[in-house]
Amino acid sequence: MDSLKTLMDKKQYDLVLKLTENSQDSLALFYRLSAMLATGRSEDALKLIKDKRQILLSKPAILMKIHIEILCLLGKFDEAYSELRYYQELPYENQETEELLNHLPKYIREEEIKVYKRQEVGQDELRKKLLSKNDVDVLSALDAVRGQSLESFLLPILNILKTYPKQLVRTFALLLLVAKKYDKKVEFLHEDQLIEVVPSELDEPFIIPGLGNIDDLSSLFQNEYHDPSLSQNAINVLSSYMVYIYPNKVNYSKEQLLVIFGYIAKDLLQSKDNDLDKLCEKHGLDKQEIREEVNKIKAHLEDF
Repeated sequence: MDSLKTLMDKKQYDLVLKLTENSQDSLALFYRLSAMLATGRSEDALKLIKDKRQILLSKPAILMKIHIEILCLLGKFDEAYSELRYYQELPYENQETEELLNHLPKYIREEEIKVYKRQEVGQDELRKKLLSKNDVDVLSALDAVRGQSLESFLLPILNILKTYPKQLVRTFALLLLVAKKYDKKVEFLHEDQLIEVVPSELDEPFIIPGLGNIDDLSSLFQNEYHDPSLSQNAINVLSSYMVYIYPNKVNYSKEQLLVIFGYIAKDLLQSKDNDLDKLCEKHGLDKQEIREEVNKIKAHLEDF
C-alpha cells in the first residue's frame, strides 16, 4: 500500500485507478476514491461507495465524511440527509465516529445555505441584466437563463417581449420561451404590432417552407456564386432576417432567396460584380419586386 501512497503523492492518479481496478482491499479502495475525486470523477466515486460500502465501512468515519462531502459538492442535499440517517442507524463504539455524526447535520445545512446564497446572488445579477437597457447585457442574461428554471425570471422576460426597444432582443426573449416550451399565451411586440402567441406552439425559427432547414441552403448559394465567403455571408444575412421577422416565416422561392440574399451578401462584402438587374434576368424574376424586397430587408437589418 505504500506504493499507492507514493503514487498519490506524485499525483499519478490514473495509475492508482489502474492498480486498484479490481481491488477488494479497504485501504486500496480508499486510495481509489481519493484518485477519483482528484480527477473530478465525483459520480464514479459515489458509485464506488455504493458498490463497495460494506468493505469501506471498515473505516466508518472516513467513509461517511467523504460520502457526505461528495453529495454536498454535487448539490445532492436530500440524498446527503438520507445517507446520514443510514450511517446514524449503524452501531458504533468509536468516539470519533460519534462526534462526526453529531457534526455532519450542521455541515450539510451550512453547505446547502452556501449554495442557496450563491444561486440567489447569481439570480439577482441575471434579473438586473434582464431589466437593463444595454443590448449585450440583456442578450447575455437571456442566454444564461436557458440553463435555469424559468419561473424566477419570467416577469422581466415578459416585459422584454412587449417593451424592449430592439426587435432583435424581443425576438431572442421569445425564442427562449419557445426553447423552454412555455405553454401560456404571451404578448409580443412584433415590429410595431402587439400580437399574442403561445411559445410552445411556435415552430423553430430556421425552417423555410418548401425548402427545409437553412443549413440545407448553403450548397445552393455555393453552386450559384462559387464563393464560400459569399455563401456563408448570405446564410448569415438570411439567418438574421429570419430571427428578425420571427414568428413569421420567410416566404420566398428558391430563386428569390438566391438572388435577394446573394445580392445583399455581395453588397455587404462590397463586391464590384454585383448587378441586381442581371441576377433577376438570369432567374426570370421581376426586377422592381425584388428591389423592393431587398430594400425592405436592408431596412430591417439596420435595426438588427
